[in-house]
Amino acid sequence: MFFVRRITLSPRLAATASLVVGGGTIVDVGTDHAYLPAHLILTKKISFAIASDVRQSPLDNARDTVVKYKLQEKIDLRLSDGLAEIKPEEVEEIVFAGMGGTLIAEKLKECSWVKSKKYHFIFQPQSKAEDLREFLYSNGFEINKELAVNEGDRYYITFDAYYTGEIKPFTLSDCFIGKLPDTVEAKAHLKMQLNRLEKKYNALKHREENLEDLEKLIDDLKGFVYG
Repeated sequence: MFFVRRITLSPRLAATASLVVGGGTIVDVGTDHAYLPAHLILTKKISFAIASDVRQSPLDNARDTVVKYKLQEKIDLRLSDGLAEIKPEEVEEIVFAGMGGTLIAEKLKECSWVKSKKYHFIFQPQSKAEDLREFLYSNGFEINKELAVNEGDRYYITFDAYYTGEIKPFTLSDCFIGKLPDTVEAKAHLKMQLNRLEKKYNALKHREENLEDLEKLIDDLKGFVYG
């Protein structure tokens, strides 16, 4: 019987996979179909994974993938709210992809053991990446590398981070721009943020509020997008 041993990932999941160091066990939080951990195992980048989700339906989807590729001994499916059902000694890499940045930050805040230099984190926030970056900067995490990719009519950003314990000064622009590279995709993503913030600024400027921080952010975004 012909047996397919490879999964072709979508651009956004391929970007996430590219930041995985490999060699250890990952947990894919909010796994849905478990395409990411299955791909990483089939390409021998990792040998074991935990695929978790807060709802049973996505885990059922993940089980279909696990069975299809005969990975029952390589992927542990687990019902978990964030990292609540994950033990700190089980994993080396932690992936959050497919949920908003605010929610990711909340799930990290609920789990005290993530503040350890042992772990490598990969994030792909679907919205509010600035909230996630702010949490990371405020809690001693350092962002390592950022990517921006286009998939369909959307742009996705992915970045990895490590816990250092050192809290460095940061600005509002750092939270919005992070370490995004000077690419067409990154500029397109930030242009959408710029348009949203300019609308907010125009709605507030007649209220005699202090908008210096927002003005500086808009100027910095313009410099990135059009510079």
